[in-house]
Amino acid sequence: MRRKFAGALLAATLACAGASAQTRAPGWHQLDQAEQAILSPLAADWDSFDAERRRKWLDLAARYPSMTVEEQSRMRARMSYWGSLTPQERIEARERYKRLQAMPADQRETLRRQWEAYEGLSPEERSRLGAAQRPGTKAPGAAAATPVRK
Repeated sequence: MRRKFAGALLAATLACAGASAQTRAPGWHQLDQAEQAILSPLAADWDSFDAERRRKWLDLAARYPSMTVEEQSRMRARMSYWGSLTPQERIEARERYKRLQAMPADQRETLRRQWEAYEGLSPEERSRLGAAQRPGTKAPGAAAATPVRK
């Protein structure tokens, strides 16, 4: 009797855990229309995302309505850019982000100022700078090859 009860309890717990996990990280067709509209740049890849990634995107989607128009525009641009990356490029982007977050705040600030200065260059100046850099080298913590504009 005790074993049957323990087995039933275990089965019920697993069923609830499975349903709960699915609720927190639904497949694309389980999203409501508002979530699908917000997350549409990720539609093609959604079902390949792991549960944690889906939850993170859903958290962003939940905050989307309270964002300013500028913030919403930036978020959509970033989602589109992210959706255009290959799986390997996404892994590399996550690794760069982790390295950047591990840097001391003063180094991150210096890197941010350098990036802003670079963005202020004309296309010709950027080309000259790029040609002067040795092929295959990047500065530590370098940003993605195609930056996302604010």
